[in-house]
Amino acid sequence: MSRLTEKLHEQSKKTGVTQADISRELKITQQAVNNLFNGRAKTTSYWRQIADMLQIPREEMRDMMIETGRDPDRKTKLPPLSNLLSSAAFANNPPDDEPPAPNARIAEAVGISRPGKMIPVLGEVVGGDDGEYIFNGQVQDWVACPPSLVNVNGAYSVYVDGESMSPRYRPGETVYVHPNKPPRRGDDVIVQIKPREEGVAPHGFIKEFVGWTGNKLVLHQHNPVKRIEFDRATVISVHPIILSGKYA
Repeated sequence: MSRLTEKLHEQSKKTGVTQADISRELKITQQAVNNLFNGRAKTTSYWRQIADMLQIPREEMRDMMIETGRDPDRKTKLPPLSNLLSSAAFANNPPDDEPPAPNARIAEAVGISRPGKMIPVLGEVVGGDDGEYIFNGQVQDWVACPPSLVNVNGAYSVYVDGESMSPRYRPGETVYVHPNKPPRRGDDVIVQIKPREEGVAPHGFIKEFVGWTGNKLVLHQHNPVKRIEFDRATVISVHPIILSGKYA
C-alpha cells in the first residue's frame, strides 16, 4: 500500500469525510474516488479539492502522488528511479547529464511506448437497469493510456456501472474506446444518443453492436437479455470498445 493510499484512508477516518461525501461535493463518480483511495488511479484533476476536504496540505498531497509515479500538475508519468537505469524508459528519456543511448539499443525496445499519456474517463453515471450515462463533456478522472490507443486522437474511457452487460463487464471495470474505428457486428460499443429536450446533455450506454436495420440502430443487452433499438436520427456516435480491465 502506498503512502498516498494510507494517508487518504487515515484522513477520511480522522475528518469523517467519506468517499461518498467527496463524490457528492465534487460531482464525480464514487468509483473515481475509490480508484484513487485504493491505488488504482495515480492522479485526478480534483486532487487539490480532495486534499482540502481531507485536511491534507496540498504540497504533501502532491509529493505523495509523485511518489506513486504521477505528477498531478504536469500530468506526466514518472517512472520509479530504480527502473531508469535498466529499462527502455531510460533509453527513450535519458537524464540531461547522460548521452543518448545508441540507435541500435533504442531499436531493440520493441513494443514499449513512451510513458506519460493519459486519457479522460467520460460519462457521468445515471444508473438504472440499462446502465445509462450522461455525456456532458465533464471529465470524471484520468487513466493511463493503453499502448493500442497512444496514437489515437480523441481516445477515452468509461467506468462500467451496473449489471446490464454482465458477465461481459462488471461494475468498476474500465473500458477503453477508439472513437475513429467503425464498429463491426458483435463489437461492444459506447453509444451516445441525442437528448429529447433542448439544452440537455446526450445520454449513452455500453451495449453490443448488432447493426443498422433501415433507419434503426440495433443493439443487444446481456442482462436482462433484450434487443434495443434507436432511430438513426437520434444517434450521435457508436464507438467500439477495444480493451477492458478491472484496474486502470
